[in-house]
Amino acid sequence: MPRKKLSQRTLVAVMRALREYGAPKHELEEAPNLFELLYENDFPDWFGRRARDRSFAWDDIIPAVRNGRFFFFDNQYFALPGANITGEPYLSQEDAVQLGGMLLSRLAALAATLPDGEMVRRSLELDGFRVNTEKLDLVPAESVVSEQEEEDRVAFLVGQSGLPSQAVILKHIGDAHELFVQGKDHPSIGESRNFIQALIDDIGATTNASGGHSAGYPSAMANRLKYLEDVGFFTPDEKTAFGAAWGFLSAGSHPGIPSRDEARIGLILSLEFGQLLLLKFANWRANGFRRFS
Repeated sequence: MPRKKLSQRTLVAVMRALREYGAPKHELEEAPNLFELLYENDFPDWFGRRARDRSFAWDDIIPAVRNGRFFFFDNQYFALPGANITGEPYLSQEDAVQLGGMLLSRLAALAATLPDGEMVRRSLELDGFRVNTEKLDLVPAESVVSEQEEEDRVAFLVGQSGLPSQAVILKHIGDAHELFVQGKDHPSIGESRNFIQALIDDIGATTNASGGHSAGYPSAMANRLKYLEDVGFFTPDEKTAFGAAWGFLSAGSHPGIPSRDEARIGLILSLEFGQLLLLKFANWRANGFRRFS
């Protein structure tokens, strides 16, 4: 099975955690030895030396590891094909990218254990990973949806939708993601709710503007859900389901559910219901805002 990839957002969180760990806390304090950190955690010595040669500039190192360039000599013109820093006589570009993926997984796991690793851990959760601290590696949480993949799908559907407030809709879901990673759980839930509300508002307003229905377009979320049922966009069961999802995101704290899990589930829930709305709307618009094909 192909190895799941880390999102670029997660890799940025890894860069920041490693950079923060490597910075002295005040000018009289000696900076932590990052080569020793890598070596004691069983990273290959050639990896640590190469990273040290690059001054542990993680914003350069991590992209180079991801695309495979990290493993080849800087001036490849004078080197034999496939010559590389790993000690192996030959390394293909494809194998370099695969090796980079494994090293990034271990770097992310290491970064998640550092004092500033909370943002890494949360971002990994949204990518669908948990950290194996004993082996210092990532384990795909197969039962967990990759939030990044779902968000990418939503962004595509929003771009195809023709809805008037696309930038606002995407900002709400982007903010929900960033707030969760920052540990701001309740504001994240609020943005997930705002995302669903913005979709409902735009779908209802666009349907009303089509002029094909006599029902007037109301204010307030509950009335707009009912409007979309009355004009035929929602079935009664769908209206109830979307109302329940809206209610979950609007209810504040849920006793017995940790706020971290509540925010993560709320984010995934809003993305899944958002996709349902966008898929229905594409068909609804194609049929003159009156029926589905």
